[in-house]
Amino acid sequence: MTSQTAEPELVGSELGAGWCLTGCLPGHPSPTSTPVTKFPFVVGRDVACDLSLSSRNVSKRHAEVLATTGATLIRDLGSTNGTFVNGRRITDAVPIGDQDLVQFADVELRFCRLTHIAADFTQVADQLEQNWLISRMHEVLNEQRLTMLFQPILAGAQPTIVAYEALARTDVPGLELPFRLFEAATRMGLEERLSRECRQLAVRDFRQSGASGALFLNTHPHEELGAELIDSLSELRAAAGECPLVIEIHEEAVPDLSRLRSFRDSLRELEIGLAYDDFGAGQSRLRELAEAPPDYLKFDRSLVKDLGNPTAIHTELVRTLHQHAVQLGIATVAEGVETAETLQACRDLGFTHFQGYLFGQPGRLTATPSSSRA
Repeated sequence: MTSQTAEPELVGSELGAGWCLTGCLPGHPSPTSTPVTKFPFVVGRDVACDLSLSSRNVSKRHAEVLATTGATLIRDLGSTNGTFVNGRRITDAVPIGDQDLVQFADVELRFCRLTHIAADFTQVADQLEQNWLISRMHEVLNEQRLTMLFQPILAGAQPTIVAYEALARTDVPGLELPFRLFEAATRMGLEERLSRECRQLAVRDFRQSGASGALFLNTHPHEELGAELIDSLSELRAAAGECPLVIEIHEEAVPDLSRLRSFRDSLRELEIGLAYDDFGAGQSRLRELAEAPPDYLKFDRSLVKDLGNPTAIHTELVRTLHQHAVQLGIATVAEGVETAETLQACRDLGFTHFQGYLFGQPGRLTATPSSSRA
């Protein structure tokens, strides 16, 4: 958690503070800017607050913006659902600055400097784009314009469905492509919240569908493999009931071996499997693979899609990497299997699991598949 132990030396002011809180207020889909007109500046559900937020999740007096001689701070006022700065819940007064994301329960606002609309077209364009992002991400997260699709993962000599990977989609214009959605979330500082909500929604939809097998859930590379993620996964484990869960992490999310091992051990305590995603797309860190082996290793589609083609030049590389995984007792998943020739080549190499358009595109779950656990 973000905290500051020393009590700040506060400065009161009735003058314009030079700051504003920008975002989509409850009931208003378009972004608005509220000037911070004085210090302290109180935010809450009560109409007497300097900024009144009509969300039942916001406390009557939720938080306040303060000033010291050297910094602007925000402090939670004992709210029920918390105040967050850039995705982290605060317990004491913490500094905030230009473009920081401040979340009061379920209301996200951007803390910005007050500026006059300039004649400079670049500045105007940047402001318009920022407002567009705020409005679109508001639709995705607060108006629940988020859908989870599921792509099957198969195993066996006669491949049958043993698991699904959950993948996020939205119909909000401009964000329909997944990379656009997460790119926008990253620019807004909302990537961790989006990932958490995707996982929660995926578990809910998977259980409601009555599907069986394991559910593979993604993390974002910016999510730290620490206590906050483990806490959220613990809640997810409880919500999932007996459904087997597997968490996929990307190599960009691995800070060091000790933290990776600690994260893996925590997952095992929660009875959640671990998968390394997109193996082979980056530096393929073999040391991490050897010293902190996962339950599953997902070979990136860039290594898989041309297997079975006589002109493929990386077959021996895949064979060597696959042999290392097998020797470590890791189940291997071939991603991007699109043809029968590729499937056969993966079988010949010894892959145990397969995923790709040959078996089906990501879709909604409407019926219970005849499958078993992975």
